[in-house]
Amino acid sequence: MEAKKKKKIFISVGEVSADNYASELIKLMPEFEWVGITGPKMREAGCKTIEPMENLSVVGFTEIIPKYFEIKNAFKKAVNELKNGVDLVIVVDYPGFNLKLLKEAKKLGIKTVYFIAPQVWAWGKGRIPKIVKYTDLLISIWPFEKDIYADYIGIDFKLIYVGHPLLDIVKTEESSESFRKKLKIPENKTIFGLLPGSREHEIELILPTMLESARLIYNVHKELEFVIPVTPNVEKLVKEKIEENKNLPVKLVTKDKFKYPAYETMNQSKFSVITSGTATLEAAIIGNPFVIVYKVSPVSYFIGKMLVKIPFIGLPNIVAGEEVVKELIQEECNPVNIANVSLKYLEDEKLWNKTKKDLKEKVKDRLGEKGALKRAAEAIIQFLNEKRRVKWIL
Repeated sequence: MEAKKKKKIFISVGEVSADNYASELIKLMPEFEWVGITGPKMREAGCKTIEPMENLSVVGFTEIIPKYFEIKNAFKKAVNELKNGVDLVIVVDYPGFNLKLLKEAKKLGIKTVYFIAPQVWAWGKGRIPKIVKYTDLLISIWPFEKDIYADYIGIDFKLIYVGHPLLDIVKTEESSESFRKKLKIPENKTIFGLLPGSREHEIELILPTMLESARLIYNVHKELEFVIPVTPNVEKLVKEKIEENKNLPVKLVTKDKFKYPAYETMNQSKFSVITSGTATLEAAIIGNPFVIVYKVSPVSYFIGKMLVKIPFIGLPNIVAGEEVVKELIQEECNPVNIANVSLKYLEDEKLWNKTKKDLKEKVKDRLGEKGALKRAAEAIIQFLNEKRRVKWIL
């Protein structure tokens, strides 16, 4: 008897955090055949690749220009794969690319799921009609999104809130002793984290500033040891930047020694400097204080400032509705400012403890319950197996 053919799901991601979420979904749904635009964790989970996301990942408006033809070619490959026949398209964030992909899927009569929609509550509310038009099921990770889409929910557009998947994903396994032993850091040293990001342009733009601030901090606190978690795609570039700062005690936290390099760094560091993005929410969940930094090209910043309608850029502050974590953006993201904020936290235990408490009560505790990914997988399976369109009661 011939084995029943697996249903085929096309999945598209454009950044590291989306790769994390998507890989966990794939593991929770082994009964399906997976293909798509993938990150390394998705490939490890068994998803066939038509284009690695590493070729497409950018932040900012001018930064996209050098990758234009690669992105265009990847889109063509994706559409061809849809035409070959898939049962469902799932996209994760990355709206510039993924909204167009959903549009093509709808033209072909393929069911569509948006897992983690664009942050229209921050900027781009004009995209809501497009998201609704091209999405059959939106899986939300923010409790306030249901209100944003309330007027659109019906037979053709469903929304389910599942909570934040980072509560399932963020984990550590190293003790202080094992972490220090692997990196050869003595017990009398205080660990300080530098997390510039996982994209090449972030390393080029932000890491030199971080290292210069580290030098200023080290001049005051010689007991510090700086650690930088790196992904394989930027390891060589990070090493080059460190070589330019030879007298600074810096260790790399790599995948060959640690299962969770970034999370272990956040967990073991007394204080960290972290580039704005998902990593800041991950750090908030872990709970040790940090400062948020961010820098893009002047043109990208100018355009972004006109579009963004909320007072904060850091996800922990957006969740809290106030500045729980100090943000240093663009011109303020300079070595002296970073050093000054860091020194305050290294020297003021009361401030350190207050921020740690706020991160738990005002950020982590507002992200929902664990199990978001399991709930998302169950919703996708239910939706895919529906024989007719029904309105969900949420």
